[in-house]
Amino acid sequence: MIVDFQRHYVPEELARKRGLYSEKTSFAKDGTMPRLTMHSKLYDAEAQLRDMDEAGIDVSVLSCLLGWDAPLEDCQYINDKFSELQEKFPGRFAALAHAPVLEGEPGMRELDRAIKHLGLHGVTITSQVKGLSLDSPKLYELYAKASELDVPVFVHPAMLPRGYEFLTDLDLSRILGREVDLSVATTRIIAGGILDRFPTLKFVIGHFGGGISAVKDRLVAKAYRFGTLKRPFNDYFDMLYFDLGGFEGGLTALRCALLGIMPERLVFASDYPQDFTGVSTDTGKGMGSLREYIAAVRRLEIREELKEGILGGTAMRLLKLQDKQS
Repeated sequence: MIVDFQRHYVPEELARKRGLYSEKTSFAKDGTMPRLTMHSKLYDAEAQLRDMDEAGIDVSVLSCLLGWDAPLEDCQYINDKFSELQEKFPGRFAALAHAPVLEGEPGMRELDRAIKHLGLHGVTITSQVKGLSLDSPKLYELYAKASELDVPVFVHPAMLPRGYEFLTDLDLSRILGREVDLSVATTRIIAGGILDRFPTLKFVIGHFGGGISAVKDRLVAKAYRFGTLKRPFNDYFDMLYFDLGGFEGGLTALRCALLGIMPERLVFASDYPQDFTGVSTDTGKGMGSLREYIAAVRRLEIREELKEGILGGTAMRLLKLQDKQS
């Protein structure tokens, strides 16, 4: 069973409502800064299924590029459409809920509705939430709700990370800033005491945590400077999960991740259709390359059960998909 933990779908009507619909590749900007790339495969579930079959993907975990900063009405619409996709194509899509998580009770009610009544499988936020870091007390209500519902919180890179002055041109905000921000978010979850306050909370952090393994040794060695940890840094780090998306199957990123992240805490991901479609990169990689990425995981020199966990087993457990598949 191959589960792709990071795939994106945008309901066409929502894209049109936002004035972002385009069958050709187009780029939404915030001022002069590129924010996201829109194109036809984002709206076409059946085209996505054809690509899943070609690549050998059994289940795609969906999130919506327009959902992370959306008002309640739009989040409700996204969640409804995601539920419809799950019902129309049973066993192929497992969707994550979007909600305005800073709006208190209305946002929490929407999460209840999405998980309990619509059958979605988790919650998704970005590495900054309207400028707040992920250890902000204003997110405690969300974390309590996710813990109560016993669903994972998938952390996608912020669409436009704020607070990095030298990353505002050359499209560095998306190329590098998103990864920096994921590393910062991962570290703040630990240093900010979130895992002490919510010990059953399950985070899945995108893009290998922004490639955090590359600097993990420094974090371990210097974590005493936080002045907040009740246990060693590694104890907290090993409570987190990370996906394999964001680097378009780059094996350097995968090998580096395995130096710092336990394979039991990795889940396969592609960041499709922003990657492996030639839309947001110019590598020319397609479904053949995605198949090769899966094969590269299978060739890792680790135990077979660990490979199967990365490719699908761990995600199935986190999202409670075993019952759905039986």
